Parts: sequence; structure tokens; C-alpha cells
Amino acid sequence: MRDVWDRRLAGHGGRMRLTWLSLVTTGVVAGAVALGPIASLDDPSPEVSRRAHAAQSIMERAGEVIRNARRAEGVESEGADARPTSSLIGAEWTMLTTTLGSLEAKRLSTSSGWASALVVRLHAAGLRKGDRVAAGFSGSFPGLNLAVAAACQVLDLKLLAVSSVTASTWGANQPGFTWPEIEARLVEAGVLWQASIAVSVGGASDRGFDLDADARAVAERIARASAGRLRVPVLAPADFDQAVAMRLDAYARASSGRPIQLYVNVGGTEASMGRSLAILRLRNGFLPSVPFDFSRERGVMARFGERGVPVLTLLNVRDLAARWGIL
Repeated sequence: MRDVWDRRLAGHGGRMRLTWLSLVTTGVVAGAVALGPIASLDDPSPEVSRRAHAAQSIMERAGEVIRNARRAEGVESEGADARPTSSLIGAEWTMLTTTLGSLEAKRLSTSSGWASALVVRLHAAGLRKGDRVAAGFSGSFPGLNLAVAAACQVLDLKLLAVSSVTASTWGANQPGFTWPEIEARLVEAGVLWQASIAVSVGGASDRGFDLDADARAVAERIARASAGRLRVPVLAPADFDQAVAMRLDAYARASSGRPIQLYVNVGGTEASMGRSLAILRLRNGFLPSVPFDFSRERGVMARFGERGVPVLTLLNVRDLAARWGIL
């Protein structure tokens, strides 16, 4: 069924797939059916409000660090606006671009309001100090990656992320400023706690098989270099099935025998979301801890759901921002 959505687009001197994943990331499937939240949202206490403000401050400081690094190295953020956090946005097209994305959505995803909102919602979902949160971070929404990391940091949650190099258009798609490299910069600057437990190329089968050979070689070099800075392994699966299995194994090892309380999917990494069209039935936000995909091509997100682990998916940014009141 997936082939129904596949076609090649020529442009900018390269090729790019328009798949069902592109339709999700650009907001075409905004009307998909929601499964509902995992917990009701109460008015935040003064302590939760304080932590929410702290997470927002971390995100804003991180944006300034990346903006200054870009200026120092002469790498322009082509889609940035006046907000420092928009420095996380990359370019419309680079060799590391895998799918289509919306500039409007990418700018919206860099609002520091996401960090504040996530603190309130993670706390309302019952997450407390020391709880393990697994995550799949693509490069498509670096602002949301940062917001999740900042929220977990101020709540003292143990975040275990597998981070990918490649990204959709206007994501973290510039060499030197891919998501794993951004994270490494922020960790080294003392702004952010390390989240990544492993790095992958991303893209098809988590190996960038949808990139040209030269671009894949660049992505692999970035993955190795950034993994070295973060002192974590590089995941290099042979195919999609192995990509899912390797991610699950990485989370199991990093959780140190403690249960994972939540899985967060940011962006549209194939290994995280899977290759089944069942994902199109889901809406953004918190999903209940029940199975939602029984196909062989289900990804990490579905595997956690079938294990009884709640899932938070952050992808259709405009829809979720409207529901959460983020500007």
C-alpha cells in the first residue's frame, strides 16, 4: 500500500520522495482520528509553573547558543525569523533532506512555548522524578526535540533518545547543524543534559537508503562524528526490521532495568513511526497505551503501545499547536 504514495520529485539538483510520511509532516492528514489523552490536564501548581518557565528559559538560551554558533561559522539558518529559537531551522534543501516539510510548521515548532506546555502535560500525565522516557528524535523538528529535552530536564526525568541525522525540508538538514550535532553543541555548552543514547542516519531503514550515495556517505560521517562527541553508539541496521529491533534494544539497555513510562515520537523517522498506513488513523498528542497497529511494518511507536507504554507523538505541528494554545 505504501507504494501508492510514492513518487519522485525533481528539484534543487536532487531527488526527494513524496510519501505518506510527507503528507503527515506537511499537515495533509490533520483530520485523522484521535485516540485521546492518557490523563486529564489539571491547572498547574506553582511548582509546576516554575518548572515550565525554567524549561522555556532553557530552550531560549539554547536558541541563542545555536544562533551565535551559526554566525561564528557562517552557516545561515535560511528559515529563521526574529526569535532566537528559530536558529534551529535549517534550509529548504540540502543533500541531507529526505522528505517535504512546511516552513510555517518548522517556525511554529521552535516556539519556546512547547517546552512550557510539555512540562505541564508530562506532569499531568503522571511522570515524576527518575522516570524513564524513551524518544525517537528525527532532524525534522529540532525545536520539538529541544522542547522535550528541556521539559524532561526540569522535571528530572531520564530521557533516552535515539537521534537521527537526516531531516525534512527546513529541518536540521545542514552539515554542522544536524540534530545530533546541535545536541552535542548544547551539551558541551552546559545548556542541555544529554538525551541521546544512540545516533542513526535516519531515513529509509534508518540508513539513509533514500539518499544518493554521496549524501548517504556524508550523513554516515556526521553520525559517526556526533556519536563520538556524545559517546554513544551508531545504529547501522541492514533493513527496516533490524532498525526497529536495534532501537528497542538500545532503550532496554539504557533504561537499566527500570520500566519506560512514556515513548515520545518527534518527527517522522521511519523506524519510529513504522511503514504501515495505520499511523494515518492517529492524531497528534498523547495516545492510550493500547495496540494500534498489528502489521509487520509497525515501528517502535506501535511496539511500545502494544507493550502497554503510553505514547506521545509530536508531528502535525499546526494541529497540536492549536489544541495546546501555542503561538
